[in-house]
Amino acid sequence: MKWTHSLMSAIFLCIGICSSVHAQFKAEVKTINVSGIKIAYYIRGQGKPLIMINGFISTMSLWDPALLEKLAKHNQLILFDNRGVGLSTDTKQNNTTISQMADDVAGLIKKLGYEKVNILAWSMGARIGQQLLIRHPNLVEKAVLCSANPGGKHEDKTAESVENKLNNPNIPDMEKIGLVFTNDEKGRLAAKNCLARLKAAVAAGTIPNDFTVSKETLMRQNRARTILWSNDNENFNALKDIKTSVLLTDGRYDIIDFPKNSVIIANQIPYAWLAFFPGGHAFLFQEYKKFADLVDVFLQ
Repeated sequence: MKWTHSLMSAIFLCIGICSSVHAQFKAEVKTINVSGIKIAYYIRGQGKPLIMINGFISTMSLWDPALLEKLAKHNQLILFDNRGVGLSTDTKQNNTTISQMADDVAGLIKKLGYEKVNILAWSMGARIGQQLLIRHPNLVEKAVLCSANPGGKHEDKTAESVENKLNNPNIPDMEKIGLVFTNDEKGRLAAKNCLARLKAAVAAGTIPNDFTVSKETLMRQNRARTILWSNDNENFNALKDIKTSVLLTDGRYDIIDFPKNSVIIANQIPYAWLAFFPGGHAFLFQEYKKFADLVDVFLQ
């Protein structure tokens, strides 16, 4: 085939424009009033809206940038800080519960003008996601729950030594990061690579420099996700009434929310999907390519 000069020029121009648009993405953080607080968020990508619900003391900046880049190719990602986390505010009174944070997400969805969204929820975020499905079923089309926990007497409880490290504000962050990746060569390399990607993304402006969480918020979230959640049997009981399509995923060696919890939830939600990956609690960062591919297939 003979390429004409004008055709070649058009191709190179298109490549240049596409590369420029991709390179120019910057995370533009906005705030919106929901339930008497301000929720900070930003949006990237194209496609159906996908609300990203993060976990315990995790800001919207703690999603692996490599995972976000892959997901943003086919989804419009809405990333936000839970109440009291990062750039979001909270009330003076400690009203923090998993169900309250689910109501916050519902309020955010409505305020942004979406009739229905998909959700991807990880760790404590997967607890919030379950409550969102139970309390606001009409707002969610499909849900991906990562490292989930059913709560109450049905949960496979985390080891006390692990919980103590997670909840202790005096434990260095690097030591806590070691809990979400497996304690082997692959896990340590995955953690190192993930941290490098976060650092590079902040420098490039593709994620906000938003990592601060107060000790007060840590204490509030800890109470919500442990004491209150472990005494709540109603969440498990309500799972059987969920009509939404749900994909449950976990790492085979998760020591924070044991994989058995995903099995328990999958057996309770009618027709739920279930998939396991190599890795620990942060399997979706360690195996971001395979995980993102599965998410895209499920959300089609």
